[in-house]
Amino acid sequence: MKNFIIAFLVFLVWSFFGLWLYTVLQPDNPALTGDSEVAANNTLETDKELESLENMKETQTDSILITKAYEEEPVATSTQGLKALSETGDIIFYFPEGFKIVKNSSRVEIPAGLIDFKYKLNTYFVEHPNTELHITSQYSPGENIETPNLGIKRGQYLKQILAKAGIPSQRIVIKPHITQIEFQPDNTYRHSFSFSFKPLNDKRVSALKYQMPEDRVVYPNFSSQGIWENEDLRLLAKDISEILIENPNLHITVIGHTDNIGNAIDNYRQGLEYARQVRWYLVNKTGIDRNRISADSKGESELIAGNDTERERNINRRIEINFYQDTYE
Repeated sequence: MKNFIIAFLVFLVWSFFGLWLYTVLQPDNPALTGDSEVAANNTLETDKELESLENMKETQTDSILITKAYEEEPVATSTQGLKALSETGDIIFYFPEGFKIVKNSSRVEIPAGLIDFKYKLNTYFVEHPNTELHITSQYSPGENIETPNLGIKRGQYLKQILAKAGIPSQRIVIKPHITQIEFQPDNTYRHSFSFSFKPLNDKRVSALKYQMPEDRVVYPNFSSQGIWENEDLRLLAKDISEILIENPNLHITVIGHTDNIGNAIDNYRQGLEYARQVRWYLVNKTGIDRNRISADSKGESELIAGNDTERERNINRRIEINFYQDTYE
């Protein structure tokens, strides 16, 4: 009996010892028991997913920032209406309504309420003789590609008006600016121009003496009997005389344009007849050698307006003056 008790006690001691030893040898993290490799893999995958999500967030953030920067990029001269600024940035005048342009056309319409713009600009110029006037003229990349571009052509139209009002043409600078324009359903837009005075650039004015003059467009009084003299022609004769005297190697071509009423051949002949009459007028009015002035016709091939109304047809009937150097002299 005594031996049994001793044996039982020894068994209990070894059992407790075995349990203690088993407990000591077990790892502290129960997640690594049994499925430790699976748990490690899951942790790794989770880390990768978190990293992927962070990268995605960064990419999305960058995309939003880029898009936002593009959408919010300021468009030059996008101010609504018509504004003129002094050389110090002060507002000379502001009209909520602007000039109307037509998509793919050099046509510019000036509302009756804005007709005084030229006098306001001329008055400021007279009071500030050491300045020059810059015309910013917008055109859209979605419009027809022309040479010169439509921004320049539209600016030239306004430049002629301002020159007639008294601002010397060499003091008027056209600044074409290409930008997205949201045309109305009828393909018109009313906010593409602005004016600003800058300090006079004497070097630029001096350099103009050696540059090719800008092409001109004039509107004489057309009739079934021919062309009648008007203020447009008188001013043209004065300008042509001065330009050709100062530039003895310059020649000009007078080009007649018509509407599209009738057939193309007759319109070509009509345009040529108009051009010849203007050529004859310039020769007799200025005394310039007639060999320096030639006549040509584009007929109805270069319309700048529709032909549905008499007003549109009158816009198409015009005389264009092109300058060129005589390469044979």
